[in-house]
Amino acid sequence: MNTSENTGEDVPFDLSKAAAAATEELLPSKSKERYEKQFQIFEDWRRLKNVTSLTEDVFLAYFAEKSSSYKASSLWSTYSMLKAVLLLKENLDISKFCKVTAYLKRKTTGYQPKKSKCLSRDQIDKFLLEAPDKEFLLMKVALIFGVSGACRCDELSRMLVDDIEDQNNVLIVHIPDSKTKKSRRFVVVDERNLATYRRYLELRPPSTPHKRLFLNYKKGKCTVQPVGLHSFGKFPSQIATYLGLPTPLEYTGHCMRRSSATLLVDAGGDITNLKRHGGWQSSSVAEGYIEESIENKLDIANKIQAGPKKRPFTNIETCPSTSSDSSEICCTEISTEIFDKKVKLDHKSLSGINIANISNSTINVNICK
Repeated sequence: MNTSENTGEDVPFDLSKAAAAATEELLPSKSKERYEKQFQIFEDWRRLKNVTSLTEDVFLAYFAEKSSSYKASSLWSTYSMLKAVLLLKENLDISKFCKVTAYLKRKTTGYQPKKSKCLSRDQIDKFLLEAPDKEFLLMKVALIFGVSGACRCDELSRMLVDDIEDQNNVLIVHIPDSKTKKSRRFVVVDERNLATYRRYLELRPPSTPHKRLFLNYKKGKCTVQPVGLHSFGKFPSQIATYLGLPTPLEYTGHCMRRSSATLLVDAGGDITNLKRHGGWQSSSVAEGYIEESIENKLDIANKIQAGPKKRPFTNIETCPSTSSDSSEICCTEISTEIFDKKVKLDHKSLSGINIANISNSTINVNICK
């Protein structure tokens, strides 16, 4: 047999079957159906247009047609899914089609993606303090966990009772299966937050047949039915409605995750802390979750517009020297304008003055013989 040729006939059937099964697993399991659907839409378009080849011009024409009804973000999403499926099914890498990527980049120019609005610290505190537990206890716990851990809606929906470790003064929460396949942990502090969580946990029916943490809650009671993914996506809008915020529908399921990222950065967190907190691998993606807050703008404005710091003015008063040499003096106190405080020195233990690291300053020295 000629081993230099790699044909299908050279590969045993069982190995070909195993390879085909492994290939199918290369697509993301959660969104595999979406990938397959986009590929099928492209195949239907090919048949409609009588396209038999897969050239760069074919894909350029396809995306040009889709651009009339797709937003820039949807175009890139479609491109990404097609690229993955075509590589597996047709052994074709469309990322090498430079004209296609250039066209998509041009369509992105000036595009402003629509993002969820964020809740401020005051708004979160107001809801947790004022909203009645009988109606909003479930939303309170979801808000506490969602903001504390920058949680996605699906992470909250799949969270188990066993994922929470209660250590009296702190809750340690483990997220085992995140979108990036990388587990992470966060903590919940503050006695008020801990008490809210414990009140909700006490309402858990003993007959609950599963360990999902979040259960449906109505009129002060929990049922055994777990909270669905789409319910978590509606919570921020309902919270915004309670608070009387304008355009509450703009507070989507990403609200808690974006609010968490914004609060962290506003408090002085850097990009490394932000990426670890939310489980982001890309800095640009992590930065996209930060809201342009007024607090941040005020801090920047103060740094830019406050001007240079006032240079210190040092005044040194001296006391009569005990030495017969008039050039030898002692210092009793030093004061500066910047710190507006005086440093007392024991004149009996000092003889002479050493001045260093002072520039553009006026020093008055009174020497008494």
